Amino acid sequence: MYIAIEGLKGTGKSTLLHALIPYLKAYCDSKQQRLAIFHPTNPIPNHHLEHKFYEYQNNDTYLRALYAERSNYHAAAVDWNADLIISDRSLFTSLAVRWQHAYRANLSPRQHYEQVRCQEHAIAIPDIVIQLDASNTTLLQRYAKRDRQYGHYEETIESVNHMRDSYDQVFEWLSCDQATELIGKSIPLYKYNTEIINIESMCQAILVIIEQNFANINSEFSLKNQYSLIH
Repeated sequence: MYIAIEGLKGTGKSTLLHALIPYLKAYCDSKQQRLAIFHPTNPIPNHHLEHKFYEYQNNDTYLRALYAERSNYHAAAVDWNADLIISDRSLFTSLAVRWQHAYRANLSPRQHYEQVRCQEHAIAIPDIVIQLDASNTTLLQRYAKRDRQYGHYEETIESVNHMRDSYDQVFEWLSCDQATELIGKSIPLYKYNTEIINIESMCQAILVIIEQNFANINSEFSLKNQYSLIH
């Protein structure tokens, strides 16, 4: 089972993942299951594209190539046979970031998905998405507290609203029959407002989601075995 934590910059994806890790390790240990954790947008050590980041961080062609390289690099090191896999961000981040670009280029959602999928070919498609959000005011306050020298063009009301709309459109498309057929599965989406729900409550809720989905998987597996024995 692969779970991706998605959401706007500043909504708390890394914070949630960091808090979740002890819960997930304890859960997997108790079930004798393997856990894999990865960060598909983390920098690649000593990669030539990384050296140009500060010079080209506002260049979309460069960013597209960089994030595809990062996604494939980190995904290639993941044990995709682990029982539980979790990441902060996924392929859907790239879909959302360039959703409006694709629209202006007259690409259909399917064409846009296939283009991104071709570029980020090593990463799997999540089975479950946890989407985090917070109000614009809270996000801007969180940005102001960060001591970072990059990504400031994303830290405006206009950019936040643009990305929020794009995420909404991506997940609306992913819920339609065409996307389900294309991807080969439906993807449950669980939304949490990090202003309202504290980290501990989210961790507990996500553990319940994991337990329920493993129970469903085991139930389906049992039914398939029964059917095969009968027939």
